[in-house]
Order: sequence, then C-alpha cells, then structure tokens
Amino acid sequence: MKKIAGTVWWNWMLIVVGLLASASAYRLFLVPCDIAAGGFTGVGQLVSHITGGAVSVGIVPVILNVPLFAVTVRSLGWRVGARSFVAMLALSFFIDWLPIPAATDDMLLASVFGGLLGGLGFGLILRGGASTGGSDLLGKLIHEKFPYIRVGALVCLIDGLVILGSLFIFDTKNALYALISVGIMNYMLDFALEGPDSARAYFIVTNHSEEIARQLLSEIERGVTGLYAKGMYSGMDKTMLLCVVNRMESVRLRQIVHSVDKNAFVIATNVHEALGEGFKELG
Repeated sequence: MKKIAGTVWWNWMLIVVGLLASASAYRLFLVPCDIAAGGFTGVGQLVSHITGGAVSVGIVPVILNVPLFAVTVRSLGWRVGARSFVAMLALSFFIDWLPIPAATDDMLLASVFGGLLGGLGFGLILRGGASTGGSDLLGKLIHEKFPYIRVGALVCLIDGLVILGSLFIFDTKNALYALISVGIMNYMLDFALEGPDSARAYFIVTNHSEEIARQLLSEIERGVTGLYAKGMYSGMDKTMLLCVVNRMESVRLRQIVHSVDKNAFVIATNVHEALGEGFKELG
C-alpha cells in the first residue's frame, strides 16, 4: 500500500514539475517571440494574434481538448483520463497566468531553449502517467477510426499545419524558427522519456558460439540467447547469438568475438529501449 501511494505521489510530482517547465517554455520564450511550435497551444498563439489578444493563448487548447477528452476518456482509462484532464487545464492556466516575464527577444535563443524546456516538461508529464491532450490525442482518435494512418504521421501533419499557419499569420522567419523548436522539443521529449542510456543489440553468426557465449557471460555479465540459424549457402545449422549491451560494453564485446573467431559475422543495431535485468525496470 505504501509503495502504491509513493508511486502516486512520485507521478504527481513529475506531472507538476513537467507542467511548470512546459508552461515556462511558452511564457519565457515561445509566446513572446511568436514562435508557434505546433500543437493546440500553437493554434492558441495564432488565434490570440489574429484577435489582438482578445482570446488568450491558453483558452484555445481547453476549447479544442474538452471534446477530445469526452470522446477518448474510456480508451484512456478513468484514472489516466482524470490526470490528463487536470494536467491540460493546469497547463493552459499556467501559460496564461504564470507570473514570469519574457527571457529574451532573440528568436534563435527562444526557439532553442523553448524547445528544450518544453520537450523536457512534456516528457516528464508523460512519465507521470498523464497527457495534455492536443495533437497526440487527436492523432490517436483518428488512428482508431482509420488504423492505416499512423499516429506519428498525423501528429506531424497537425504540427506542420500550425507552422504553415504561422507562415501567413506571423512571418516566414517565425515559421522557420518554429520548425527548429518543434524538432528540438520532440528530441528532448524522447530524452526525458527514455533517459540518456543507449543500448545495442548484437547478432553474432559464428562456428564458435559456445566459447563466445561463455566469455560474454563471464566477462561482461550480460545474458546471451542462442537462436537457431541455417546457412543457406553452406546448408549448415548454426547457433546465432543475440546479446544486448550498453554503449560502454560494445567495445569489449567486439574484442571477445574477434579473439575467438576472426571470421565471425556480426550485426549491430541500436536498441530503441531495453527493459529488464541490467537495464531499466520493466515497470
């Protein structure tokens, strides 16, 4: 029970810190410099500019998100849906009312640091088990109706339309800086979700699989999996090895394979995420 309560508090702490970070990105950098970095908040920036500030930036995402949450609350789950709805309202409120002035009028600095801070904030909100709705939620909703359309493509399309709108409503320069900010924000969001650790998967085709596996297990202390393989040219049955290591262990793995079998065939591929013993916890 204590563990569950601790997890809930930790999730809410991540959400609150993420909300403050992402709202600060807009208050400090993106809104003052008219950089509409995609999403429903970007739509809010465009609408606010068109109306001369009569409609605030934060109110537009609320208007657009409320019907989305009403439609998707079942698929999100009541708990996640409630957290996400609160996070969405809080983000809109902070964007309009957080008492901090603009940090700079330099558009390059604003696009870079706005993207960094915004991506970090949205990543922390997602790690806390919530969402602020927007283009991601709309993309998922459309994907459910049309499964052949990928969510990522829909999000890019929506963000692209917002940036295209800023081209006409603001300026060409603003749109280009918005494109930079979106790229940095997406990169930083992934970094906040997955962390700095990177892993590599090695597929090793060799006639000395037992010896290589033994050394990998004893020296690197990583699990090794033997996969049945057959050389279609030679017709010989082989055991192909699969081993996932972190970046620092890659060099030692190659040294071991080379010392045992100089003719081994090795395939290395970047791993998007590694969960389990020796890497991040599955939970």
